[in-house]
Amino acid sequence: MTPRIIVAGGGPVGMALACALPGCEVRVIEAAPVRTQPLPEEFDVRVLALSPGTRAFLRELGVWEGLDADRIAPVRRMEVFGDGGARLEFSARPGAALAWIVEAGRLGGALEARAGALSHVVVTRGAKAVAFGADAQGAWAELESGERIEGDLLVGADGPDSKVRALLGIPFEERPYGEAALVANFETEVAAGEVARQWFRADGVLAWLPLPGRRMSIVWSAPIARADGLEGLDALALAEQVAEAGGRILGAMRLDSAVARFPLRWVRVARPVAPGVALVGDAAHAVHPLAGQGVNLGFQDARALARAIAGRSPLERPGDLRVVRRYARERREDVAAMQFATDGLDRLFATGKPGAYALRNLGLGWVQALPWARNALARRAMR
Repeated sequence: MTPRIIVAGGGPVGMALACALPGCEVRVIEAAPVRTQPLPEEFDVRVLALSPGTRAFLRELGVWEGLDADRIAPVRRMEVFGDGGARLEFSARPGAALAWIVEAGRLGGALEARAGALSHVVVTRGAKAVAFGADAQGAWAELESGERIEGDLLVGADGPDSKVRALLGIPFEERPYGEAALVANFETEVAAGEVARQWFRADGVLAWLPLPGRRMSIVWSAPIARADGLEGLDALALAEQVAEAGGRILGAMRLDSAVARFPLRWVRVARPVAPGVALVGDAAHAVHPLAGQGVNLGFQDARALARAIAGRSPLERPGDLRVVRRYARERREDVAAMQFATDGLDRLFATGKPGAYALRNLGLGWVQALPWARNALARRAMR
């Protein structure tokens, strides 16, 4: 009998998992309605920095080739600046890239288009789930319409406010950062040149991500009061603040999009699996965006879970605890390391305690001076 997988959540991670399970019948349920309007020509205000590992996964799924290459910007160099003059630099090997900057909306559209072309995947949008169940015998989801969907495994890919996690009573820890991330796109006088830049400042962490042409995207993670102030600026004043914060190295700037805002929080799920259920992506972990690795962790969750399901023995069901535990074990170290690093960096740069200023800048300088340390950090970020 063909295994049946229920994926709750039709975002990029959930769709990627559905595409990665050709030996199963997959039903994706998503509360958001079907998009009826074409994507605008303007660049999406939300962009993602995809690691080489994620790009390889998307290529395996036949999704990467469905993206418009003219709207993707490779990152071949990364420059990180401390608030005391310290500096850290990474460069990709010749011909390679550290990451690729991709529009979230277009990536989601390409993944959904691929899923829709696969005979083993059924995507149901505009379907609000009102109940879930999972145990050693199987899993189910009940929709607002009254439809009940039966399966062998329920996957929660429904974000940091996961309804699957809540309704099944899966324990988790959550801590607000007291910060918000502002994202926006800008036209620049000077092209970014395939370089991503990041400043650790007294008023938060500011990242500049290259876009094609003379454009870039920013993510400014700042304390709530500072985020309120930035959000309240008009377009000219915000562009001036962003240019000034980066030392005007790309010249004058002009706001080229709306400004979006996202609250930041840390979420940890010690046991993201149970009989008949597994959590992936932000439902299983939420990290600070300062390393840009949240979505990459989610894609690697999907890849690992698909591998665990495909590699099970003939006597094992996809929802057997032994199967989902293999997935959880494979992902534990990578997720824990990224949460530890991003949370620790945020705390170090957010604190005003004596000695922290010198310590954080000394640390950046130490890593810059040791090629093996830079390479170790780069390897983890590129997974």
